Amino acid sequence: MGATFLYAGIQHLTDQSYFDASKPGYIGHLISQYSVGSPIHDFLLGVVAPNAIAFGYAVAVGELLIGAAVLIGLLFRVAVIAGLLLNFTFFLSATWNAFPFYFGSDIVFVMCWLTLLLTGPQAHLTIDSRIARRFSRMSWLLPAPIQPIAVAEPSPKPEASESETKVSVPERAKLYPRQVIEVNRAFERIKQQFVSHEETQTILEFVRAFVISLGVDRSDTRRILGGLQGLVNRETWEPDQ
Repeated sequence: MGATFLYAGIQHLTDQSYFDASKPGYIGHLISQYSVGSPIHDFLLGVVAPNAIAFGYAVAVGELLIGAAVLIGLLFRVAVIAGLLLNFTFFLSATWNAFPFYFGSDIVFVMCWLTLLLTGPQAHLTIDSRIARRFSRMSWLLPAPIQPIAVAEPSPKPEASESETKVSVPERAKLYPRQVIEVNRAFERIKQQFVSHEETQTILEFVRAFVISLGVDRSDTRRILGGLQGLVNRETWEPDQ
């Protein structure tokens, strides 16, 4: 972004037609074209057009200053705000009639400037960082440091017996260890009927994990287990039981 603005400022200052009213590229002619259909039509024709050359130099010099400030990191956020406002003005005028809208680059530049404004300059790589270290009142030039979040080491878990869970328990289900044990015991009883049937046991393990992941405190857990037990035993099962 800094290099783009630096190039744009140099191009405007070195373009003779930009300040020559007899040339098609004269800024006054461009302003008249940009004002058609623009939401800032009155401002462009009433304020900018009568002072076209002054505004042309202001834009060119402003682009140079913004580009240089961003590249060297001097008053980075101030330069970014100026660049954002300038590109937003261009969006409302020069590229307002671009269709589709994404053909105009100014709205993209606005989003880029907004990103740089939120992130701020990199510490220790800009002049702003030196200024902020020397003058405490200028600390606003740099983004607030990111505070590391302390993460406690997990406490060791007691070894579970063979009759208890063999499936990793979700965080929500850990609040109800008694229900988790009851669910696992119920599944162990069901699995005993299919000791020699590996495919069925695999399916039961998936069902067990699914039931626990629901949150074993829910009232529908008993219904799921009852229905599964009835299916295994080939018995008629009533939902209200």
